Amino acid sequence: MEDLQNGNGCVEPTAGPTPSNVEVAVTSTELVVFDPQGPSQDQTMVDVAGTEAVDEVPIDPRTKYEIGALVACIASWDSFYHSAEIVDRRETKTGVEYYVHYLEYNKRLDEWISYTRMEDWNPDSGLPSKLSITEKLTPLVIPGTPALNGPGSGDNKLDTPGASDRKITRNLKRRYDELNNVQKGVEELAPIDQTLEKEHEEKTKVKNIQVVEFGKYEIDTWYFSPYPEEYANVHKLYICEFCLKYMKKKKSIERHKIKCELRHPPGDEIYHTTSRGDLSSQAEDPSTSNQTRAAGGRGKPQNLSMFEVDGRKSKMYCQNLCLLAKLFLDHKTLYYDVEAFLFYILTEYDEFGHHLVGYFSKEKCSAEDYNLACILTLPPFQRRGYGRFLISFAYELSKKENKVGTPERPLSDLGQVSFRSYWTRVLLEILRDHRGNLSIKDLSAMTAIRNDDIITTLQSLNLIKYWKGQHIISVSAKIVDEHLKSVGAQPHWSIDLTKLHWTPHAGSVVRKSR
Repeated sequence: MEDLQNGNGCVEPTAGPTPSNVEVAVTSTELVVFDPQGPSQDQTMVDVAGTEAVDEVPIDPRTKYEIGALVACIASWDSFYHSAEIVDRRETKTGVEYYVHYLEYNKRLDEWISYTRMEDWNPDSGLPSKLSITEKLTPLVIPGTPALNGPGSGDNKLDTPGASDRKITRNLKRRYDELNNVQKGVEELAPIDQTLEKEHEEKTKVKNIQVVEFGKYEIDTWYFSPYPEEYANVHKLYICEFCLKYMKKKKSIERHKIKCELRHPPGDEIYHTTSRGDLSSQAEDPSTSNQTRAAGGRGKPQNLSMFEVDGRKSKMYCQNLCLLAKLFLDHKTLYYDVEAFLFYILTEYDEFGHHLVGYFSKEKCSAEDYNLACILTLPPFQRRGYGRFLISFAYELSKKENKVGTPERPLSDLGQVSFRSYWTRVLLEILRDHRGNLSIKDLSAMTAIRNDDIITTLQSLNLIKYWKGQHIISVSAKIVDEHLKSVGAQPHWSIDLTKLHWTPHAGSVVRKSR
């Protein structure tokens, strides 16, 4: 643009047509053109220094955030700000919603939120200190996950400037990650695993179903599940708790309940008992006992059953079970190819039927001697000792097969926690009660736990040393008692082997050498 000042420092009008009814006002810094009849295409603000500034178009706050942007969001589960990344965006009847992943938190807490709960953020600016909304948000309770970077954990606040930046060695970090169940980042995986992980993240980055109604429970889902396309984008899915068929409408499930004749899993009942449950050893804290009773540990007697379901004989049921399980398991890959697996399903039963609590699956023939492929306790039944019951049941089956077992890898985060907890308690209780020397081989024979799993568990407790080419267990009664006290009392259900009616399948039994 040409310089508007003449030799005397006066401002001259710009070239081009000028409406006759336009007033010109000159200030010490800028020339502003006013149109009495309102704004027009000719309305312009001109800087006397020789630059032209066009009026900025206000940014619509509903759509200003791009996918991949970092923002500060008010989470539904604690009503506090957390840093998050925008994963997706959608138009709804009530406006624009963003799907966000909270940094440093598990994917299960990802959610759709309104733009009114978001603010600009960058890693150097810190988070807003006060809430900017007036309505009270209802926290979302995720049962059974307080120690997994979820709400209620003591360490769920973001790192702040001035926090400790003490460096740890690679070995210490590895041990910390094992003890605290820190999942490997993509960059830490092997190249081929990095590719597979990135493909998995891309396919499952957005939860397609937010809620399932299952029996008397309404459960918030955690992850994506590959339900058929026509069911994949409904907010709530209705699932029959007996046959596991899924429907989109409330009316459909109500009609189905009248017609559905199934009242238990379609397989053989191999175990049933009536039990009050129990607390693990060293239970001294009465408050813990009260919590356990409230959770079903020592409360009223509970009727439990285990069913063995063949994936080939009951293909539809097992496929539906896998789709349901995927809503709560991140890395589950088995959905439809179920014929090579057996499913062991735990139920609570009453006068209305057998209500699904959880399950584990295993290959009919495993070259690696996996005794468990997938395990899940549904969220309403977590923290009641059922996960430990399922794991213990898998090892009891391995004992009947004369095998040493181990779970299939990779384990889910909750699976890793459950197995490490099970191995720790079982091994500590044996070390506490046994008199005399014990080797790794002895422990494996007594528990059906694989040598490697025993070694890594004892290493995490500093109860094993490597000396002269072999692992040596180094413990004292006092140390074992301290470890048992630190793990605390937990509800569990003992397995009464006299009520287990099961014969190993042909080809799965290993003959003991004489």
